[in-house]
Amino acid sequence: MIRYLIPFVFLVGCSNDVKENITPPKKDTIPQVIVEPQKTDSGYKYKVVFEENNGWGYQIFEGDKMLINQMHIPAIQGLQSFSTEEKARITAEFILLQVEQGNFPPTVTKETLDSLGVLN
Repeated sequence: MIRYLIPFVFLVGCSNDVKENITPPKKDTIPQVIVEPQKTDSGYKYKVVFEENNGWGYQIFEGDKMLINQMHIPAIQGLQSFSTEEKARITAEFILLQVEQGNFPPTVTKETLDSLGVLN
């Protein structure tokens, strides 16, 4: 009788170990859409998004395809997000204009961002 009981206990022990190693993805790293997409006649659009623990950023789309996911201020050193929704929106509109004009990947300088008033 003991011969049959030992393999059964071993199998139950293995199945529990596998379940403990599975961890769900962190929910706080997923950007949350805050502002409705802003569409243009060209088929491009942008969304301003907020990421908890980081701050404001933006996404540029062509139809439903995401072209740019910018959660940090471009052209500056380090990983700093926009401090307000408005600053992220202004930058997204500037970048969207470049994409619509055929400049891909779009570029922006620190001086341009400063002139737009979006640097902290």
